[in-house]
Amino acid sequence: MSGWNNRPCSTVTTVYLAEALLVVAEGQQPPGLMPARQQMAVSLGWHIVLACFGVAFPTMIFVMRRRGIVRDGPVAMGLARRWAKVSAVLFAIGAVSGTILSFEMGLLWPGLMGRFGDVLGLPFAFEGLSFFVEAIFLGIYLYGWDRMPPRRHLLMLIPMGIAGVVGTFCVVSV
Repeated sequence: MSGWNNRPCSTVTTVYLAEALLVVAEGQQPPGLMPARQQMAVSLGWHIVLACFGVAFPTMIFVMRRRGIVRDGPVAMGLARRWAKVSAVLFAIGAVSGTILSFEMGLLWPGLMGRFGDVLGLPFAFEGLSFFVEAIFLGIYLYGWDRMPPRRHLLMLIPMGIAGVVGTFCVVSV
């Protein structure tokens, strides 16, 4: 079980990773990059907050909408309807902040993306796919209110919730 340079495989992997991180950290960087990276940290912080709501809201809306259907409760239906609108606004803001972050990743961390972009690209592509699935079903849910049978309308929340969790998993797995 020996790898490159007759070292154990785990040592080679660790050494390669350490060397790659040093290249990224010590690479040529344009002046004034640190304030831009600090701005990216703020953008990332806000995006994380919005993403947490984006993952949680479909489940919360599902619970209230189901309760409203089963118990014929106007309060639960009102909450589900209001939370759906809030979810749409937060989703739109999260989409904009996520787009900004994708540009910041490429522009502010060129060494990292140049070195590991092929590896990081696949999970981000899956996150983009799940984002579109979530957006499609959010649109169907919002415009289907009072136009679809209540139980079918409720089912539109399931792909939204699954897509949110899958997208989050893809980003966190990076």
